[in-house]
Amino acid sequence: MELGELVSFYRRRAGLTIDELAEKSGVPKSTINKIIAGTTKAPTLENVKAIAKALGLRLSDFDGEPELADMFSAPEKDLVKKYRLLDPYGKEAVDSVLDVEYRRCTAPAPTEQSEPEAVYFIVPMFVATMSAGTGQPAGNDEPEDLQLTKKPPRGTSYIAPVSGDSMEPTYQDGDKLFIRFCEEIEIGQVGVFLMDGQQWVKELGDRELISHNAGYDPIPMRDDIRCQGLVLGVCDESYFE
Repeated sequence: MELGELVSFYRRRAGLTIDELAEKSGVPKSTINKIIAGTTKAPTLENVKAIAKALGLRLSDFDGEPELADMFSAPEKDLVKKYRLLDPYGKEAVDSVLDVEYRRCTAPAPTEQSEPEAVYFIVPMFVATMSAGTGQPAGNDEPEDLQLTKKPPRGTSYIAPVSGDSMEPTYQDGDKLFIRFCEEIEIGQVGVFLMDGQQWVKELGDRELISHNAGYDPIPMRDDIRCQGLVLGVCDESYFE
């Protein structure tokens, strides 16, 4: 080994940082770095003596290769002693763990990470609007699949747009509503209703359908009224980002 390699080897074995070795030996850190890097081929005898003393070594330790016994730190030597006392089963267990950890520590770092695969949620959407005003003729259109990037509210059966301003400020004209299909809802909940051949988005009252816009009067419920679903919320732009 070259002198720089030996200094580096003995420093690591002693558990010292370069800063600690510089402080302990009195040799400037820049000088030690140059010796280790091989930039300084012939350091002064005083510096080599100071480094050797700081490392608990003799000058002769920097002459040639270190003895095999000197190449292990005290903790490493202790591990070897313990290993020799194990039975075959224990040695096999240690070898297995050592192999796993060796592969983990020496495996090359990944050069690039693949993008996580996007997750989409498909929900049926009806194009025909439901009225939040004076009623919308019920249609028989087929739903189209709408692809969302965020999970819809639990229990969503379909999405449908709303027209009119009678449910403002809760729901605006053009909002797409998440709806859970059901035939009954509680008073005070907002639902979709079919009555007199028209679809409505209203709050269920006591024998009446209530608008949230004060400019609209409640609508008395007819005997042919049917609940078609519970409104769960608005499908806004955050579901497409």
